[in-house]
Order: sequence, then C-alpha cells, then structure tokens
Amino acid sequence: MGVTRPWRLPRWTEVRELHQGRCGRIALAWPPPEPVRDDGTAAGLPAGAGVVGAGVAGADHRPARLAVVRYVPARPLIHRPRQAAFRADVGRLAGLRVPEAAVPYRFVEAPWFRAAYGRSVVAVGGALVSDAVEGVTLARLLERHGALSGPAATVVFRCVLRALAAAHAHETAHGDLRAGKVMVGADGAVTVTGFGLAALTTGAPELRAPELWKGTGIPTHQADVYAAACLLYLCLTGRPPYPLPQLFSLMARHTTAPVPLAGIPGPLRRPLAAGLTKDPELRPRALALLAETERTVSPDWEERGRSELGALTAPMVEPLPRTPPRTPRTPAQTIRRTGLVRLNQQSV
Repeated sequence: MGVTRPWRLPRWTEVRELHQGRCGRIALAWPPPEPVRDDGTAAGLPAGAGVVGAGVAGADHRPARLAVVRYVPARPLIHRPRQAAFRADVGRLAGLRVPEAAVPYRFVEAPWFRAAYGRSVVAVGGALVSDAVEGVTLARLLERHGALSGPAATVVFRCVLRALAAAHAHETAHGDLRAGKVMVGADGAVTVTGFGLAALTTGAPELRAPELWKGTGIPTHQADVYAAACLLYLCLTGRPPYPLPQLFSLMARHTTAPVPLAGIPGPLRRPLAAGLTKDPELRPRALALLAETERTVSPDWEERGRSELGALTAPMVEPLPRTPPRTPRTPAQTIRRTGLVRLNQQSV
C-alpha cells in the first residue's frame, strides 16, 4: 500500500514551512493569481468545498498575496460541537480588520476529511488562511535580547489588548495567547496571530487563568486578559509570573499565589495586578485595562517603546517575498500564445 500525502490547498505555491504544532502544520504560501470569487471556487478552491469566510466584506475578490496557511488536523474537527464552534469563530472573525490582529479570513474544509481520518490519524481537516505578517515572534525577541524596557513592554501590552478588544467585540476569544503568537516588525509594530483556534486548544499552562484550571477549560475573554498580563510580566522580567515546571505546582500558583510585583516599574504595577486578578468577575475587560494603562503610563512611552522594539527587531527580520513565483506555461498555453502572435503578424 502506498503512502498518501496529507491534503493541501490545490494550486497554492508553498514558500516554506513555519511551524508544526498541536494545532497543525503552518506554511507560508502564495495563492493562484486568480481573484477569489464569492463562492470560493477560484484561487485553487474546488467547487463545493466547505468554505467559511468567503463572501464577507473585504475578503472576496482578493488579489494574490502572501498568506499563512494552517493545516488544521482532522482529529479535533471530528467532534461535531467543537467543529461548529470553530467554524462560528472563523465566520465572526472574517470581517475583523485592525492593524494589531492578523485574523483568518477563510477556512477551506478538506474533501472527505472524515473518511481520511478513519484511515490515518494525521489526516488534515482543512486549511485556515490568514495574511502573512513580516517580523519575528516575541518569543524569539525575548530569547535573543532578554527582558524588555518598560516602554517597549508597554507597547507590546497595549497592542495585544487592542487586538483582544477587537476580537472580543466580535464575540470571540483568542484562547491560546503566548509569546510565539505575537509578531514584532522592524518598525516596532506588534501584531497578534493565532486567532480562530479557541475551540481547538486549551492554551499554554504558564499563561492559563485560574478559572481555566478549576473549570471546563473553555477559553473566555477574561482568560485572554489574564494571558495578556502574563505576557506583560514575561516582557518585563524575561520569565512567566510563575516559572514552575510541575503542572500541579503551576496550577496551585496561578489559583492561589499573590501577584508577583517585585521589580515591576511603578506605572505598570496597577495594570499588571488588575490583569492577574484571580477572580474573573473582578478582572477588567481588555478595553478597560487598555484605558487603565493609558492613564498610568507616560504618553511618551509609546514612541520610545516602538523605537526600541524596532531597533531590537530589525536585524532579526527576514523580509517576506514581495512577488509570487512565476508559473511555467503548460504546452497548451504556449501553443495558444504562439498562435495569437502569428495571427497578429498576419493582420499587420
């Protein structure tokens, strides 16, 4: 019996693989040059494919541009309620446009993915497509340079909160916020990626809110804010608020330990403490915490922070391809083009 390759978006040109994790393989890819029609049948999408996000404002008739394609495993999508929640999130996010968030604009279900999963547990359930973001992850930045200054950490925190507030306004949670899903550009711009997966993941334990340890583990808006505050602490200190390897001890610290404020700059202590509040009912929403941060932090920190982030990130950024690769002509295309040239010459 031959080995069957996992399903891929037909006619898309893969540039390189970016990551392979629990929520699927991620690749940088170019779509075919045709504009996307409302029914999703162009740009390499087969007619009749399960397409979520096509036909929304700003998503149809897209020119070919570099995209990040996440091939979602079939395993979580086999569970029908989870698949329904995932599709609903992607549908709500498809109309979201904010600079601080890279949201998926389309999900294409792999044909016959249920039957494929019956034959192989590595089967692909579909492709989640979003625009590519140039930059490096916050995780790489911290690994290279260590803790950030107060202004630089504040810029990251504010941008993350803006992205979360926009998603929450669309009735979706991120659910898996972590340093690897925050991109920092050469100009200091910060973009949150990884939206649309809340129904398929439980999030990183080191950033998991107390209520998720105690309850069902279903991501919420309040849990996103807690994770954002953990990221702020990570930026300021170079480590998570409770750096423990044992899962049970980590759960105990997140649910009962006081908020660690030693070494935190004065203007950021109140926002950090508010974001790490144990009781989700007392924890502020993303928009309220953003306003609190703007009240307590000096206005000039924004410009200073972006400048510092850009200076740290610029040497690390690998530029994204600007144009798609040229597609070789098929013999039929070559014959047609040659015939047209001869016809034009005869008419002259």
